[in-house]
Amino acid sequence: MTMWPRASHAIPTMTAQVARAAFPKGCLAIRVRDALGELFEDAQFAELFAVRGRPAVSPARLALVSVLQFAEGLSDRQAADAVRGRIDWKYALGLELTDTGFDASVLSEFRARLVAGDAAEQLLHRMLARLRERGLLVRGGRQRTDATHVLAAVRELNRLELVTETLRAALEALAVAAPTWLEGFVPDQWYERYGQRARDWRLPKAEAAREAQAVTVGTDGFALLEAVYAAEAPSWLREVPAVQTLRRLWLQQYYRDQQGLRWRSKSELPPGALAIGSPYDSEARYGIKRGVGWRGYKAHFTETCEPDRPHLIVHVATTVAATGDVDTVTARHADLAAADLLPDEHVVDAGYTSVDHVLAARADHGVELVGPLPPDAGWQARQQQGFDLTRFAIDWDRQQVTCPNGKTSRNWHHSHSRQGLPIVQVSFRAADCTPCPDRARCTHSPTLARGLTFRPRAQYEAQQRLRAEQATDAWQQRYAHRAGVEGTIAQAARRADLHQARYRGLAKTHLEHVLTALALNLVRVDAWLSGIPPGGTWASRLTRLRAELSPV
Repeated sequence: MTMWPRASHAIPTMTAQVARAAFPKGCLAIRVRDALGELFEDAQFAELFAVRGRPAVSPARLALVSVLQFAEGLSDRQAADAVRGRIDWKYALGLELTDTGFDASVLSEFRARLVAGDAAEQLLHRMLARLRERGLLVRGGRQRTDATHVLAAVRELNRLELVTETLRAALEALAVAAPTWLEGFVPDQWYERYGQRARDWRLPKAEAAREAQAVTVGTDGFALLEAVYAAEAPSWLREVPAVQTLRRLWLQQYYRDQQGLRWRSKSELPPGALAIGSPYDSEARYGIKRGVGWRGYKAHFTETCEPDRPHLIVHVATTVAATGDVDTVTARHADLAAADLLPDEHVVDAGYTSVDHVLAARADHGVELVGPLPPDAGWQARQQQGFDLTRFAIDWDRQQVTCPNGKTSRNWHHSHSRQGLPIVQVSFRAADCTPCPDRARCTHSPTLARGLTFRPRAQYEAQQRLRAEQATDAWQQRYAHRAGVEGTIAQAARRADLHQARYRGLAKTHLEHVLTALALNLVRVDAWLSGIPPGGTWASRLTRLRAELSPV
């Protein structure tokens, strides 16, 4: 397909007349078109299309259709029907009343072009630029960020199901890509063994039989891989994605040496951050947050939260479920800086906060990262009478620590934590600690002297200062602004089913999240222009009843 850029999509006179008559008070699609004009332009998608071929449907219109689709929670077929039959959509798109629209498959093809061209961010940046032109979005102010779980669009498989279905998926892909080659290789018993989906009720029940079946599947998988990688096989077979997934999964699930093939024990399996859980979405990972586990991704939304403007989503990040929230902070600030949308104050929860990121945000971008630092996890800090780190005097210049009873440390060693962070380790003399009358308040070891581990001076002093600030009412009032972002997550879940991925793969899931953010921005701009204030914090009917009955 090739694209013929249109300078504009003006609203036809008849379409405007009918839309005004049908919606005298307006509706979301009509009000947004009147307020923001044409959100997207064909020229911005020129790189996604070839220079020769038949004309494509206007990508600017397809982008707006995709956003409206997510705003109303429609399927591709329902969205295509809305383009053909709804007056308000024709008004927003600048279509004639007689326009017959397009087939629903065009939307899927357009999303594939956006993913292949890594153009999802272009949609968000274009909308944000238009909102800035209208004065609805400005640099600075306060922003807040939160994340939520997103289930991958695949079913959960046990290990035997996983290896069986992975081999079956590779055979299914090769049956389409190279049927003649596959027919000459596949043994007759494979047609029965891998002809149907791997379901646990079809597999053996006894543990020994299941392990034997796993070894059989593993042997078959290695036989297929050896055939694919043989010198006489077409080299392009190795590039089939399902074959690549088979190769990676077999490395994770099986071990082969001179003694033969065996199924790895559970202790030998890779961690959840690396383990493949489905052949149909090899990028989805298993993550745990607050005791809840899921396989899939995380969606991170950053929104403005100023009282005199609509709350608009300005940044979207999608990560696998195993990625820590704090690992996304640096890239988020860099993206906001590139878009000239850095906040003065960025309010986040404890998952995004570390003393290093607080200092880096202030030094690199002038952003005040506001979020609770984790407390001291030592038992001395939890017990009121314990000697925690704050009870020791640190002389940074002399590299010496003095305990509450006046004894000085015997060494000072710079090192790194398991996370790679710089730390300082000191220890005291056993001759000083053993006879100490306060030993029980300092250490539980019956023989060893007290040792301390803390961050370098800049991080340590910032850490103590921030922890002291967190205990004040003023800081709690600043941090209270973060709570509203949870309403954004709830709104995205209601309108676009945020917690369940529509598509497979990280790139496609990220595009889904960007379209969800654009849809919420349209809804919020429409509400703002209509004079509807942002919703308050949710409260149950029982809570509201108590508030109504309580005396003033």
